[in-house]
Amino acid sequence: MIIKLLKSSGNYSLLWLPVCFYSESENIQILISIIELCLYGACFHLVTISIYVILKIRMFHRNLYILAIPMFALWYPLIISKLITIGYQLNWIRSDIKIGEHVVIWTDNPDKMLEIRTLDGLELLIVAGFVQWHYMYSIIFGVLAIAAERAIASVLIENYESNTQLFIPYLLTVIYQFFAIFTSLSVLFHKFNTIASHIPWILSCVIAAFVYLFVKKVNESFRREIKSSNRKRVFTISQQFQVKENLRALRLGTRLVFVVLGTIAICGSGMAALTFQIIPSYFSHIIENFTFLNPYLILLTAMFSVPQWEKKFKRMLLTWHFLKKRRKFVNVEIVENSKKDLDMETNLYFKQLADSWI
Repeated sequence: MIIKLLKSSGNYSLLWLPVCFYSESENIQILISIIELCLYGACFHLVTISIYVILKIRMFHRNLYILAIPMFALWYPLIISKLITIGYQLNWIRSDIKIGEHVVIWTDNPDKMLEIRTLDGLELLIVAGFVQWHYMYSIIFGVLAIAAERAIASVLIENYESNTQLFIPYLLTVIYQFFAIFTSLSVLFHKFNTIASHIPWILSCVIAAFVYLFVKKVNESFRREIKSSNRKRVFTISQQFQVKENLRALRLGTRLVFVVLGTIAICGSGMAALTFQIIPSYFSHIIENFTFLNPYLILLTAMFSVPQWEKKFKRMLLTWHFLKKRRKFVNVEIVENSKKDLDMETNLYFKQLADSWI
């Protein structure tokens, strides 16, 4: 959606929001919103217990946690921004400006832009648009920050595991958040063209994939050297532990790496296809919700990739807990029915035995 803000001087400025306003009837909009809210509610439960499980059962290096947990938590403001958008779509949030139908993500056609002279009443919508851009670019640059942290852990095997300094994750957080906020504002105020807005996710996927292969190759090389009887280099206990830790993180996180990069690639490709109108605009619902509901893919993959997390996650998941109780209830019912049948057979046997003595 492009907003064209007209100025008294005759000039104008553009704002690019990653939101769409559809032309469905009010009943259809309410039905779609109810379905979305149900999915978001279940996703809220998933994100909350996943973060709790990750914090409760520490499986990886502390620096990795400092980088990853805030990225997961950014889903909360993202879904709040979606609720604000729903409020505008259903006219629950009142504005003197009639927004109308805007089903294209981006356009240079003035007839498809929302032309306004003031932002009064649209402030929340613009904030929601920024939050959505910020979430997308935080994930994109955050993946690069995690890749950099794992590369540093592989190179600095001398004392990385025992190092208590936190400047590495904090510095990486400041750097990737700077790029995320800068890029989000630049896209929001249309300072980047459409092609430039898609370059970050493409580079992120490519660089992260190469870093993953680099870290895997380096640590496997260290492991072979450690096991070799002809090695010339002496590895301390802490260095050997760091190599094992890096390989364990790679082994457990391989599926998660591919799922995260795949999610970024699908969302980015979908946004690009909608931006350049390669696919019809009604796919906006799917692409949009693929972004909002990405924890179903990413966090479920994370939970079921680590056995300790999986066990704790299943115990806390409401659906799993309900099914477990249901299965237990059915088993108890079967046992009780079997016991009743056995009692009836026993009583019948003794009755027949008593009748035979008469």
